[in-house]
Amino acid sequence: MGTPAPRRPDSFSVRSLKRGLDILRLLNRHNGLTVTETADQLNLPRPTAFRLLRTLERLGYIFRDEADKKYRLTDQVRSLSHGYDQEEWLPKVARPIMVEICKKILWPLTIATNMGSHMLVRDSTHDVSPFAMWRHRGGFSVPLLHTAAGQVYLAFSNKDVRQALIEQALSEDSQSLAKASTMMQTFQRGLEKVAADGHAAIKVPDQNHCAFSVPIMVDGEIFAVLSVSFYPTTMSLKQAIDTFAAPLKDGAARIGKSLSAWRAERGG
Repeated sequence: MGTPAPRRPDSFSVRSLKRGLDILRLLNRHNGLTVTETADQLNLPRPTAFRLLRTLERLGYIFRDEADKKYRLTDQVRSLSHGYDQEEWLPKVARPIMVEICKKILWPLTIATNMGSHMLVRDSTHDVSPFAMWRHRGGFSVPLLHTAAGQVYLAFSNKDVRQALIEQALSEDSQSLAKASTMMQTFQRGLEKVAADGHAAIKVPDQNHCAFSVPIMVDGEIFAVLSVSFYPTTMSLKQAIDTFAAPLKDGAARIGKSLSAWRAERGG
């Protein structure tokens, strides 16, 4: 009888990667699963499922909901398909509306989605705005807690997701709120006001410009955030709200409606 061929040294890594992807696909089909449920669904030993879930959590792709102890996907999963999305919903659905608005209000717009403790800027109209502040269109991230886009996303997320995202951001920087001279209770009240107003307008931390942001809702859920950047020397936050609220909220509603129809056409 021949000696069994030695296992390739990378076989364990390949198997772990496959199992990690299996977990992401599984969670995408369920509204949260516990460690035991994940192990049962994928026929894995519970310790293996726990280790894989914790790894995905540390990487920011999932979070553990303390309310029911289930793991759920974060919007950082969307970053895995960033290039694909750029070829699909951004140019076909969102960008034409963004460019149309930019030509009317002149100031540059950005569209961002959540990526755990940050917001990922997917595209912008800085390339067509006469008041462009940078040359790159997108592909960079901004903090979640202290940006207008991040606060809008939190304000329009459901309670459990909002709390999980805040906890994740604070776990990465426990002094984040203190650095902004605010406390959790005050921060939460601010989010309530954002939800009531339907927008956020604040000075961008460590930058010389401000941002006004509104939610893009798709089928009743927050999908992305539409923002406009402007210099505080040109207008106050109140003037910005008076100037930008109507066109951005109308544009966000149009993008959301178009995205819903686009998803339906593609069967998802």
